[in-house]
Amino acid sequence: MSGLSPSEEFSQGQQLYTSIEESTLDSVDSGYQNDVKKAIGHFTRCAHLVRELSLFSINETVDDISTTDLKYLLVEAYLGTLHIKLNEGDRLVCLEKAKLYLEQFLENVELYSLISDQDKKYLESVKAQVTGDPAKSRDEKIARAKRKKEIEKELKTLQSFLQNSLTEDREDFDRKHVLKLIELFVQKSIDELRAIMNEIEMVIIMQKMQEQQRNGQTDDRVNVHQPQRATGSNGSLLDKDGKPQRPFVLTSKREEIKNSLWRPHWSLPTMSIDEYLQLEAQRGNIISGGGKMPEEKVVDDMDEAAIDAETYKAREWDDFKDANPRGWGNRRGKG
Repeated sequence: MSGLSPSEEFSQGQQLYTSIEESTLDSVDSGYQNDVKKAIGHFTRCAHLVRELSLFSINETVDDISTTDLKYLLVEAYLGTLHIKLNEGDRLVCLEKAKLYLEQFLENVELYSLISDQDKKYLESVKAQVTGDPAKSRDEKIARAKRKKEIEKELKTLQSFLQNSLTEDREDFDRKHVLKLIELFVQKSIDELRAIMNEIEMVIIMQKMQEQQRNGQTDDRVNVHQPQRATGSNGSLLDKDGKPQRPFVLTSKREEIKNSLWRPHWSLPTMSIDEYLQLEAQRGNIISGGGKMPEEKVVDDMDEAAIDAETYKAREWDDFKDANPRGWGNRRGKG
């Protein structure tokens, strides 16, 4: 153990998390990954200390929790988000850990009634992986994004108050700030949970494909390059007791090896383009257009201001065409 208190572990982990969020480094950069692992270490030790001290009880309400201890409800949220950023080792293990931490955080805030009925309903649909109507799903995503921006704006206001508040007012603003931060992480965690479940599904598919490819390559190497014994190569495959006297390949396997010679080295698609677009539409990731084309605006001959505007627009277009002759930007390196 580091010897730090839960508050110190939390504070250092939170500082590192803020630094990671604002970092311009690539996510695979060693410095970035080291910060992620350090932050995970601080929050893991903090969670262990919180459990040892039994700071929370299922018999309490949120009003019974002190402002000092309230922030520790965020530990699992930070751990879940940080494990998503971890880019070392087995990706599936990182995603599974992130999923467990985020689910634990959401269960804890629900226990203390810190999640709205609307968010609770949305969380249930995410866990059940219900796609629903694409248009409705898209509208819901837009509404949630707006809500997230509103919460972030309110957090900045509270942070400003905290910096300028007097000692006697500080605890009140501090509590409001923590509660608003929990509200923000509820929004983030639900969205992250949906992304994690989609990624887990893709990682499992990729691992299965890679395993099949490895097994296929191993079978080819074993069967094609299998050394034959000098004795009995043209004799019977089996002896009188039914035991094989030399290595052999079944005809079906031989045909498979022969056919594999003409297969492409890349992985073939698992779905058609139409199937992929339909899947993306169900997830609400495709915005489809609609409505009629706007009618062409007819300028009134008596409207001098409109006529002047149209004339000015036409002159601007003529000037642009004069300054940019057709084909001037595609000179194929001729200068």
